[in-house]
Amino acid sequence: MLRIAVVRLSSLGDVLLMTPLLRQLRARFPEAELVAVVRHQYVEAVAYNPRLTAVVPYVTEGPFWQAREERRLLRYGLRHPAEELWIVDLQRNWRSWYLRWGSRARLFRAPKQRWRKLLLVWAKRWGWWELSPVPERYWRAVAAVGVERDEEGLECWLPEEQTATVYPPSLRPLPQYIRRIALIYGARHATKRWPEESFATLGRLLREQGYEVVLVGEPAAEAHARAMAGLIGAAEVVCTPSLLELARRLDSVELAIGNDSGVVHLAAARRIPVIVLFGSTVPALGFGPVGVLHEIVQYPLPCRPCTAIGRRRCPKGHFHCMRLIQPQHVLHALTVLQGWLQAFHRGPQAPWGPTFGSRARWRT
Repeated sequence: MLRIAVVRLSSLGDVLLMTPLLRQLRARFPEAELVAVVRHQYVEAVAYNPRLTAVVPYVTEGPFWQAREERRLLRYGLRHPAEELWIVDLQRNWRSWYLRWGSRARLFRAPKQRWRKLLLVWAKRWGWWELSPVPERYWRAVAAVGVERDEEGLECWLPEEQTATVYPPSLRPLPQYIRRIALIYGARHATKRWPEESFATLGRLLREQGYEVVLVGEPAAEAHARAMAGLIGAAEVVCTPSLLELARRLDSVELAIGNDSGVVHLAAARRIPVIVLFGSTVPALGFGPVGVLHEIVQYPLPCRPCTAIGRRRCPKGHFHCMRLIQPQHVLHALTVLQGWLQAFHRGPQAPWGPTFGSRARWRT
């Protein structure tokens, strides 16, 4: 029996962007043993995915050469250790190299497009050309063995959904009216965060217009999130450490508004329309929303993008890429998205359904 190990250790957004490849591999090799290797913090994102046979958690936090247990599990701890092993390396760093080093497995590596990223960050010509979306790069790693690419989105399965024959959120109809909105104000890197006072102002404006607001914050800063919710007024607070519980809470909203972060990709995986705010990065780097109705809000500046993944601080000190985005710009994107939803429900529709994402930029 063929064994296929897909290595994508971090982070949350990248692990979720890997899930279309898992679906495509299972469709091409229905009898194979399909295993995902991810960091233990993100195991929940794929733990109940029925496409997978097993998940190997990567728990080593020290230097990469200390990951001996992960190497042993990958080579000898799978269900059929004597069969042929394929390793699909989507991480492509020293940790993934050590995991596959000396394994005699057939190796597939996703194109990282490092030079194109560097040129895009250096030349700032993000309006002229763009990198391939990340799921497409992952698919290219195995396209040579007959894996077919599909147009479906990301996946994050809940335990109660494992027995379903199709991904349950894909059957959820698009809402006609938006009533509950999740505000996701966090992000790993500081230059990808819209100021919290802007989120609070946006929340107050949404409340004044009759929307219910759900504030999604970090589990370690629940008190801060509740203080921010008090500024908004009558906002529900979600600060759960469980990724699956967060997915369940996101299922109760019709729209998510947030920074370019893993939680926004989680909302997209649950097939919830999203509005994404981009600061130091740009969608042309390939990390935009996948498979959902979405709108992008960003301010065009000659210094963008200044990084491919995010920074601790603005290299120029002014942080205009986020500070110049006003709550009214986000409300405009909400109006545009609401118009799409109402037009979709009015019909008639094209036989292929709605268009997911206009890639339009809101310019001021």
